[in-house]
Amino acid sequence: MSLANKYRPQNFDTIAAQDHITDILKAQMKNDQKINHNYLFFGPRGTGKTTAARILAKALNCLDLQNWNPCNQCDNCKTISEWKTLDYVEIDAASHTGVDNIREEILDKVPYPPTQLKKKIYVIDEVHMLSKWAFNALLKTIEEPKENVCFILATTEIHKVPDTIISRCQVFNFKKILWKKMIDRLEEICKLEWLSYDPKALELIAKISEWGMRDAVKYIDQVSVFGDVNEENVTKFLGVASEAMIKQFLDLIKMGDRNQIFEKVDEISDQWVDLVQFAKQNIMYIDQHLMEDTDFLLKISEAFSEIIGTVKYYPYPTMVYKVAINKQLWTQNNEHNNKKENSNSKWVEEKSKTKNLGSSSNEKESTNEKNDIVVEEEKSNQESTKKTNIWNYDEIMKKLVDLVESNTLKDNLKNHTIVKNIWDWKAQFIVINKMAEVLLGKEDTKKMLENFLEEITWENLIPEFEFQSKEDYFANQL
Repeated sequence: MSLANKYRPQNFDTIAAQDHITDILKAQMKNDQKINHNYLFFGPRGTGKTTAARILAKALNCLDLQNWNPCNQCDNCKTISEWKTLDYVEIDAASHTGVDNIREEILDKVPYPPTQLKKKIYVIDEVHMLSKWAFNALLKTIEEPKENVCFILATTEIHKVPDTIISRCQVFNFKKILWKKMIDRLEEICKLEWLSYDPKALELIAKISEWGMRDAVKYIDQVSVFGDVNEENVTKFLGVASEAMIKQFLDLIKMGDRNQIFEKVDEISDQWVDLVQFAKQNIMYIDQHLMEDTDFLLKISEAFSEIIGTVKYYPYPTMVYKVAINKQLWTQNNEHNNKKENSNSKWVEEKSKTKNLGSSSNEKESTNEKNDIVVEEEKSNQESTKKTNIWNYDEIMKKLVDLVESNTLKDNLKNHTIVKNIWDWKAQFIVINKMAEVLLGKEDTKKMLENFLEEITWENLIPEFEFQSKEDYFANQL
């Protein structure tokens, strides 16, 4: 048996870090009049929603409650635990989304009384996956339930559950498990299993499981097969990075040496580190150490956020890292150069003022004339710069996506199209997906985009599309 199943909580008192929920449920068991007919459990994965639903089902039917917990010894508790009754039904809404499924599994059977238990219990997991028609079919039954029927709904995405369903349920919010409580539970399991463990390894497991207890116990089970639960085994067999590796990588980025950074990215990939997880680990590390170097860490967090959003869509994740980090380094260098130029400009201005104070009136006039020429040249340069940098490409693309109504066209513009240049009454785009190129190349689409561009820029711009493969595009960015 896996450790996740072996140490799955069997009563309210052993559910980790959800006291705000279990205390209420136990109080309801104590006061039978307060028991609800419909419950909705929501929260992140691995926080105990389905486990709590099973425990609640047993408590509602238990013949010998122990401190308002199910006894797990009576016939009713054992029947539910061993799946030997038709009065307890668990439905996975992800694979039973249609109205026919709901009618067959629930609606046709609800009118009949329970055959073995005190109450018929229906647990619908991932309830947000039900179709609109399935929700509508379920609504009437939930609205007017029979006395001997109870519905327990569980979901990770409550915003997808209709308000009409939510309003008819008693809602409980399962929260992410606190760091200390998760570490304590993992230590307890390691001791019960006689496993040698390293506290740092348990901390790393807690981080990569994103505070979900089920995943954390699963990782303990996985790593323990190879021996001790230590940091080396965790990083090696779970494809995650150690804290030392993350710190070293961020230090390299701060130093700004592209060659070393790119070599390190390749090295991390060669060590079979999951690069999606590595980006998430960097974000978590930044969050914990933000006050140590706030400006740098906030800026580089933008690069890792970009990586997380795009890396899973491309076959070469190392290239995504290199492009995002290169862009960040380019921005940093520009800011540094601008500061340097501003500093030099102020120094020249101060020096000019000092020379003028010691010179004759003729020299002043001559210097003033020269300064006027310099000022005019600077103004001319500024105007020239304004003309070339007049368009904010990111803002134009964002507005263009907002104006488009077709979801398919929106997706192709947002994820596969980049503004290359706007010049000489043309808006030039790079397209990095063949399907997007075909879609955007249609005459009616081009005409529509031309109208939108005129609305956004107040200029009559003709859209032009140039196809580049993802690999070529990212390579050119370097």
